[in-house]
Amino acid sequence: MKVNKVKLIKSGCLEVHYIDEGNFITLKGINQAHPDMKAAMKRLVPFLCDITEQREADKYDWSDSECEYNEDLLKYLDVSGITISGEDSFEAVTITGRRSLSSTRKVLNLNTPQISLDADEDDYVHLSELQEAVDAVLEEAKLYVKEHKYGVIQQEFNFEASADDPFAGNGDAGESDPISEAS
Repeated sequence: MKVNKVKLIKSGCLEVHYIDEGNFITLKGINQAHPDMKAAMKRLVPFLCDITEQREADKYDWSDSECEYNEDLLKYLDVSGITISGEDSFEAVTITGRRSLSSTRKVLNLNTPQISLDADEDDYVHLSELQEAVDAVLEEAKLYVKEHKYGVIQQEFNFEASADDPFAGNGDAGESDPISEAS
């Protein structure tokens, strides 16, 4: 199975384009993406910011990517998907995301230029970290498709009486005879 494209769609589900046994398959999931997938996508946000030269890129602390400062710095950016193009040894990635504009509350869609995942082909400074983040997204996509690794969906229970309910229609329990001791 070779994943070509992974996209979080508006409903929180996943759309995965992949090749399996020579067949091109597009899966538009109806199940929520697992939190691990959402976390893997979130790890791509600094790369989207850096590659598209957003104003926050110069202030991002690459030595401590998990710090609260970085999270607050990138709060207006989000990654919605990746596309892998090229052949195995010459693969490149394009990251798709968006920036929420604070002044107008509108969304600016962003796409990175293709970044080669081959160190000999591309001189991107954070290429090894980008490769790890992309691999994490691809692995989560495979788990979504093959292992059905989905997010938990909160469902409602119907507590109304039904015909199958053995206690329905029996009325009040009322009084019962006292239990006597056996002699």
